[in-house]
Amino acid sequence: MEDNRPRVLVAAGFDQCGGAGILADIKTLEAHGVYGYAVCTGLTFQNERTISRVHWYDERDIFEQIDLCFETGSFDWVKIGIARSIGMLSSIIRHLKQHNPAVRIVLDPVIKASSGKDFWEGTDRAGFDALARECWLVTPNWEEIGWLYPGEDIPEVSRRLSGFCNLYLKGGHHPQQPGRDYLWSGGMLQVLEPGAAAGTIYSKHGSGCVLSSSLAANLSLGYTLPIAATRSKKYIEQFLTSNKTNLGWHTFQNGPEVRC
Repeated sequence: MEDNRPRVLVAAGFDQCGGAGILADIKTLEAHGVYGYAVCTGLTFQNERTISRVHWYDERDIFEQIDLCFETGSFDWVKIGIARSIGMLSSIIRHLKQHNPAVRIVLDPVIKASSGKDFWEGTDRAGFDALARECWLVTPNWEEIGWLYPGEDIPEVSRRLSGFCNLYLKGGHHPQQPGRDYLWSGGMLQVLEPGAAAGTIYSKHGSGCVLSSSLAANLSLGYTLPIAATRSKKYIEQFLTSNKTNLGWHTFQNGPEVRC
């Protein structure tokens, strides 16, 4: 029987412990019943606690991987994680759109690791504004918006960015209300509160990667953005409560819900 499950392409780093990067992305996609292809943007020498260094791949290597994926697959949704710069991310997106001009990009702007390791070679407001315009959905956390737009009001920045892309603001680093997420679309806000029965939350390596991949998976399955956000919020809470270690466990999702 032909497998009609959707396909999602991920472009991100390779993390040996599988907590973050393309290994975590593929685990998340599989748990949602979505088949994932992977393009490696860089090799991170790390475990779940620290990163010693990153070996970045150049455009030629990344583009060759993308080309090979498109030789046998068609991708309407692509999730992108770490890359060495805003310029490299823009180049990757432009190359993807040569294969599919209508491709929808879910960008997780991973600027630095939780261990403090910087990934991007500098940031600037104008550069990120231009990058966001090329994406369908951007999923920064509270700290990342602050690094990109220092001294600016974060809700106002989010509202402004949502004028040209959807934005899921992860609230795990919020100083007063951790766990409250914010979905901005066309200037309109949807607040996603923590689940009442979520349980004890434990900090997890790669949780941002998992959430953005869950969003890409749900969107590829045909859910509207508000429903995809609600489902992904539930998924990441299951991940964060799965055990007490730095590495979360993935839970296979039940059958499809009504898509509104």
